[in-house]
Amino acid sequence: MDVKQLIDDYLHHLKLERALSDNTISSYRRDLQELIETTSLNDIGKLTNETARRFLTYLTSSSQKPSTIARKISSAKQFGNWLAEKGALPQNPFAGLSAPRIARYHPSYLSPEEVKLIIESIDTYTHQGRRDRAMLELLYGSGLRVSELLKLRESEIEFEAGFIRVIGKGNKQRLAPLGDMAAQALHNYLENRPESDQKSACLFTNNQGKPLSRIGFWKIIKRVTARAGIAKSVSPHTFRHSFATHLLDGGADLRLVQEMLGHADISTTQIYTTLDREYLIAEHKKYHPRELARPKNGR
Repeated sequence: MDVKQLIDDYLHHLKLERALSDNTISSYRRDLQELIETTSLNDIGKLTNETARRFLTYLTSSSQKPSTIARKISSAKQFGNWLAEKGALPQNPFAGLSAPRIARYHPSYLSPEEVKLIIESIDTYTHQGRRDRAMLELLYGSGLRVSELLKLRESEIEFEAGFIRVIGKGNKQRLAPLGDMAAQALHNYLENRPESDQKSACLFTNNQGKPLSRIGFWKIIKRVTARAGIAKSVSPHTFRHSFATHLLDGGADLRLVQEMLGHADISTTQIYTTLDREYLIAEHKKYHPRELARPKNGR
């Protein structure tokens, strides 16, 4: 059986049966394409345990990150499970593969002061500036993913109720909060939006009135952070990280933040609760009675 056709069938299954997002399906496609190219696989009957070992050897000898290797092994395993369930293979040849150990991920984020500097550096006397201000207020104020932001429609914003209807991963809908600052920036953008831009289904458009792309938005982030004098590396996702971190630092309930972010598993949200080690030690020295009672000379 032709491998490429089976991959297409599998991706169709992921879209219809598991309702995965287009971005996730594209990721699966790239991973499985890499599998067949690096192992010269064209007939599913030739997919054996030896093929799986060759793919693992290729991955581990490459310069790819452990997290990337782990994802590609997972993609291969899921595909193998589907093939076995379908009867195309007697068993999953990838079942015995082990993913590399991944160091715990600590997301980078901006301080509230840095976020303020970036947002307030935007010139809202121009249409482009009003758009950029509205986008960043939403990204930080509502914790949206960049894909969610770029697909947002005006009909999904409930100004009076104070929330946004967001279509997230797996086409799952959730309600994201719409704060006063974001609502004000959105009103300013919409009230002054050129008529040509209103023809687009998507809320945010480029200079040609077409939906703004990820690359286009990355360029906006780069431009506004440079103007604000922020030297650290900032991506669209940095604002989502900052949203979660600042809420939890302020005392927000972890499960409520999980709902706002649209995380299926609370362990994903818990990465934002890890305190910086140096900060923890400094706070201990600052407040613990025995530390406060120690002599000034440290003896």
